[in-house]
Amino acid sequence: MNESKADAILHPIRMKILQALARQSMTVQEMVEYLETVPQATLYRHLNMLKKHDIVHIMEEKQVRGTVEKRYTLNEESAIMSGDEAEQISKDDHIRYFMTYFAMILKQFEEYLDGDVNFEDDGFGYHQLDLYLNDEEYRKFILEYRELLQKYSQQSSLNDRKRTLSTVLIPEQKRKGGEENE
Repeated sequence: MNESKADAILHPIRMKILQALARQSMTVQEMVEYLETVPQATLYRHLNMLKKHDIVHIMEEKQVRGTVEKRYTLNEESAIMSGDEAEQISKDDHIRYFMTYFAMILKQFEEYLDGDVNFEDDGFGYHQLDLYLNDEEYRKFILEYRELLQKYSQQSSLNDRKRTLSTVLIPEQKRKGGEENE
């Protein structure tokens, strides 16, 4: 494997694949239909990279008209970088990965602006909010936040409109002696 797990995850096409599989398991044909701009050959190449890193796996194979149809699913545990994995990444690589992540968000924003835009009706916005939590409160917040996101991350009807929520959590640096900056 030439690419690291972070490189495997933080590629624009692979991020689209992971977002699709986070919604539900899919066959390649279903992914091609969902990811309209990704050619099938490209999709296979990127799926193979994700399989090598055990980020996606085949959950089912069935015979369909003389060929084997595979249903892919997200390996949720491997699709997220652990703290130990993140600590092994250099500062320069973290900055590069963050810039890749930000560039993907910027591309989505540009595509949104190219459409029929109504900021208020669309619910569009961006903001920054400081949270003041001790470590225990933070762990509780993250659990509750994940539960809330899980509740709304599945499409329940054809009338549902996808809205992408992108988050970045940046803790304040600790002062010498372990105290938080004030």
